[in-house]
Amino acid sequence: MIFFLFLKEKTRKLLLGLCLFGSFQIHSFGNGFPSEYYEISDINESKNYFFNHMYEIVAKENNRVKSERRFVEEVLGSNILNIDFDSPTFYKLLSIKQKYKIKNIYTLYEYQKKIDIVPPSLAIAQAAVESAWGKSRFVKEASNIFGHWTYNEEIGILPKRRNINSSHFIRVFSSLKDSTSAYILNLNRNLAYKSFQEKRYEQRINNKQPDGLTLSQTMLNYSGIAHEYLVILKDLILLNNLQEYDNRYYQQNH
Repeated sequence: MIFFLFLKEKTRKLLLGLCLFGSFQIHSFGNGFPSEYYEISDINESKNYFFNHMYEIVAKENNRVKSERRFVEEVLGSNILNIDFDSPTFYKLLSIKQKYKIKNIYTLYEYQKKIDIVPPSLAIAQAAVESAWGKSRFVKEASNIFGHWTYNEEIGILPKRRNINSSHFIRVFSSLKDSTSAYILNLNRNLAYKSFQEKRYEQRINNKQPDGLTLSQTMLNYSGIAHEYLVILKDLILLNNLQEYDNRYYQQNH
């Protein structure tokens, strides 16, 4: 048991530690980050590159989600009786309802719970943990930075250490942008992250911006290491001052 706890602590330190940057041998640059990232030898420079690169991707995807949210609020904030059921507006609303698995098409707060941003600090921290700072095989071969699974082998690659009783694959994406888009949609509509959706909505109705540090503690179902995962995310956000990326996003996107 003592040895097991020691290994857990070592694992946590490896995930958080900056030594990860120098420990990977990069053999190809087919996908994932630009090749220049893998050539950086300075630890702090590598970290800053990773953080800033992911921030730009997350910010753009968040803005796309915000545009969907604004559309729904404008439509349902007006007189819904005037909506033409055969109009592009209605079909777009229906498409968004299906995309986010909304139960009642005209219930605004259901959309507001599910169609919202993921704070950059949380997304960046999870990207670092799930992808070994962008240097895992799954990032390089599949542009998969958030550890997404699939059970369709046509759009996935086989994990090297998959359990004999498992049938999942690692999903292949065409870009880090697409991987990030899937990650945000996953958090926004999946029942496993209901506590995340509700805590974020609670912050909104209390006139607060979604806070990545607080919301990181709702990610219990994201990883098999459960509570240890929450500790890792919290430490990573605090030690690297990732909340500054939340502040930057809110300042740039009023």
